[in-house]
Amino acid sequence: MRDVILVTAGTSGIGEAIVSKAADHFRDFQFIVVYGHDDNKALELEREIIKKGREITFVKCDLTDINATLKMCKNIRNTYSIKYLVLNMGIGTYASFEEYDYNLWNKVMNTNLTIPAFMIQSFLDNFADSASILLISSYAGDQPYSSSIVYGVSKAGVSFMARNLVKVLERYNVRINAIEPGFIETNWHKTRTNESREIINRKIAVHRFGYTEEIASIAIAVLENEYMNGSIIPVHGGYDYF
Repeated sequence: MRDVILVTAGTSGIGEAIVSKAADHFRDFQFIVVYGHDDNKALELEREIIKKGREITFVKCDLTDINATLKMCKNIRNTYSIKYLVLNMGIGTYASFEEYDYNLWNKVMNTNLTIPAFMIQSFLDNFADSASILLISSYAGDQPYSSSIVYGVSKAGVSFMARNLVKVLERYNVRINAIEPGFIETNWHKTRTNESREIINRKIAVHRFGYTEEIASIAIAVLENEYMNGSIIPVHGGYDYF
């Protein structure tokens, strides 16, 4: 089977930056990028990666749907061996806690935490030797934000899952780590007001939001570092130091 790098939610934001950086860095693997809805972004990224001389396959899948996701995993298992798995999908809400209902809570928790867990389980017998899993968590899982409670709780679970799965994955010769980005320049923050940005920047020691490329550089280093296992890496520019 062909060894692949698989990235979920890989056509925008941090995921897109990881795919692009990985295509510069890794030359011997095929890429599989899973995305949810934006076909035009997938086509743009495909052209970029092909120009770099890499093979890439896009898989469109609703990663909030466990049945669709596990069907996708089964199809991938039949053809590929996974060397690097980057689970980057995540959704959130700015609704207040008082506005939550059961379905909203479960949708965020399932998408951010439960479905990634079952993707890993699905791939247990399809990892290449010395494979590496990277979970894209969030510093919101460490630092409470009252405006996104369910997102923070789900991402706290993602980070703790990375630590909990170390012993499980040892017998498969697979490592697992997580990155916890802070405030990063993505579409998630495009509608944020200048006033809101200034308030946040005052709390960050480097006084700015991070760039997706900065997260991608760390992601590549973590994926290929064979002594990193069970590590949770916060990347937040010194948030809440002021």
